[in-house]
Formats: sequence, C-alpha cells, structure tokens
Amino acid sequence: MGMVGGGFAGRLGRLASGWAVLALLALAVGCGGGSSTSSDTTEGEPQRLYPRVHGPSREFLIPGGDNLVQFFGHEATPAEREEASRVIHIWMRARVAKDWVKDCKYLSRFYKRVLLKDVRGVTNGKVTTCPGALEYFGENASGKLVNTLTGPIDSLRLRGLRGYAQYHGPNEIDWILPVRIEGGKFWVDIAGPIERTR
Repeated sequence: MGMVGGGFAGRLGRLASGWAVLALLALAVGCGGGSSTSSDTTEGEPQRLYPRVHGPSREFLIPGGDNLVQFFGHEATPAEREEASRVIHIWMRARVAKDWVKDCKYLSRFYKRVLLKDVRGVTNGKVTTCPGALEYFGENASGKLVNTLTGPIDSLRLRGLRGYAQYHGPNEIDWILPVRIEGGKFWVDIAGPIERTR
C-alpha cells in the first residue's frame, strides 16, 4: 500500500518528511563528547543539551532520543493550543466512533488529497471518497480506534502552515499529531495519532 496503507512506518515516514535540516540540528545539539544511557542522565540534562527548547515542549524531550518535533518551529500561544485542542477533540471522537464522514470534515485538504490518491491506487479507482478511504484502510490509516486524548494537548509546535500537537495520553504514553493551518483554521493532517517512540 501507499503512504496511508503502510501502517506505523508509513505514518512515521510522513511525519519525518522534510525534516533533514532539523535532524542535523538535533544531532549537532544532542551529540556530546561521551556516551550516555538513560541510567546516567540527570534532571539538568535536557536544559544542558537543549537550551533553546522552551515552554511545554520541554516535557517531551528525551535525552539522546528523537527530538525532531521539539525543535520544529516555535511553541504556539495558549490560544492557538486551545483552538487546536478543540478541533482535535471533535475529530478524535468521530474517529473512535468510526464516523468517517465527520472524521473527514476535520482533515486538512492537503491530507485528503494524499489519502484519496492512495486509495484510488490500491483499489483501482473503486474508492473515490474520503469516508470510503478511511473505511477501506481502517486501522492501517487510523490506528487503533481508541481515544488517546484525555485532556487538552500539552504542546503545539508551529512553523508556517504546519504544526505538531503533542500530548500525554493514558498509560504514560505520549502522542504526536500533525496539524495544518488552512483558511486560518487548524485541521488534522493525518488519519491517526502517532505514538511517540523513545
């Protein structure tokens, strides 16, 4: 399958696209003279290694881990986080209920184009709508259909029209959700949240 149907790997590949500069920055900032493991890190290490990351995004820093989202753009304002949280909550409820029509109403135009291109390709043009694509791909696109958002998002990194919401979910699992600004509003930019890998 294409980008949508590739499961976690496909979603992770989509998340990582266009981040080459950020990867170099993260490596340059995160690499020190010695090696360290999680057992010999200290509370002061995130400040020492990542002094330019401020605000709620600091909660998601993993010393020696993948911190690309934390270096992406800048932290949004509280008002922007609140607006994005509202949209994500409505979308998440529709997704969990498998209300594909409502789910699609909160997806970005950009992502819907990707979704439709993929579904047309794998169904030889038999599926041509966003709700049909979400139903066809199921968990391959949307992930496990559970609500991983128990409160407002904790961080929103923005650069231009793209952003990444981050939040602490149940069972101490952190999640990332790409968002996009279109027409001055926030839209979800992927079919399912991405579990933060450590």
